[in-house]
Amino acid sequence: MDEGAEGIEELTAEQYRTLIEETSDVVSIVDEDGTIRYQSPGSFHIKGWSRTAMMGENILEYIHPDDQKRVQQALEALAAGKEFDEEVEYRLRREDGEYIWLATTGEAPGPDSPIDGIITTSRNITERKETEQKLKSQRDDLELLNQVVRHDIRNDLQVVSTYAELLEDHVDEEGRDHLQRLTESNKQAVELTITARDLTNVILRSDSDLERVPLAPAIDGQVSELRSSHPEAAYNIDDSIDGHAVLADDMLDTIFRNLLKNAVQHNDKDRPKVSIDASADAETVTVRVADNGPGVPDEQKDVIFGKEEKGLDSEGTGIGLYLVRELVTGYGGDVWVEDRENAPGAVFVLELQRAD
Repeated sequence: MDEGAEGIEELTAEQYRTLIEETSDVVSIVDEDGTIRYQSPGSFHIKGWSRTAMMGENILEYIHPDDQKRVQQALEALAAGKEFDEEVEYRLRREDGEYIWLATTGEAPGPDSPIDGIITTSRNITERKETEQKLKSQRDDLELLNQVVRHDIRNDLQVVSTYAELLEDHVDEEGRDHLQRLTESNKQAVELTITARDLTNVILRSDSDLERVPLAPAIDGQVSELRSSHPEAAYNIDDSIDGHAVLADDMLDTIFRNLLKNAVQHNDKDRPKVSIDASADAETVTVRVADNGPGVPDEQKDVIFGKEEKGLDSEGTGIGLYLVRELVTGYGGDVWVEDRENAPGAVFVLELQRAD
């Protein structure tokens, strides 16, 4: 007896037969050409045909034309004694004419086996395939919406911005106030399109491999953009940022854009001040983004990264920090907020995996 096999019950032939007949999957025996020699009783519940209705028939005749070649190749490989460990997914026509999705594995017994043919085990995966198709359709719709936001709407907003600038010398004082309001609303609309783009990219992104991404370019680029849109703020990038790289992807910029924008927009000072520094150990790089704003109350520190959480009642979409958390978590890192030491303001701390 094998080590650890004590207590394992050896099944009789009758028990094996009962096990096959009671299983929820369909166990079949087919020839190399696909002719069905045996089907377990579960055939009716899975395939929609009685166990005898398909006996002597070729399984390929019941398979969707687009899937026949894939199934035939699997049968030929098994018959030739080649290993075929992957499940074969295909559509099979039921008696009512509808197609269902099956996932089938197969094995060709050796020459000493009493079974002459290929043994297959099939299970119904129709629900899973329908869910996959629905998700694909939703992703396609979301990608289309993303293209509309990135191109059509952004182009229209650029037209509004251009004509607003042209009107500056053609309005009186009262009109200038309205024009200022128009310009600010247009800027916020542009911010919304950027946020919508980032959110869509987060939803659509696949589990791609992370790569080495230097910190300095990602931070410098976002600070440069903010200097143009928020010239009233002061930014200090510490030299400690230089030379560090983390495991991330092309959306690392999005993290710093939202953190830096948050530090300025949620700031109650006439001259917001933002500072960024970094430190590292053998495994992680820690980035600290500090501001001189009102800080984050303790009761909000745990929820400020939630979806639709505005944190402080100021401008913004309310999902920027949510995007930060989703991205950082996807990178295998962590993010949290602290109080500044001996000064008003908040410090957003990023802990990312270090890339050598």
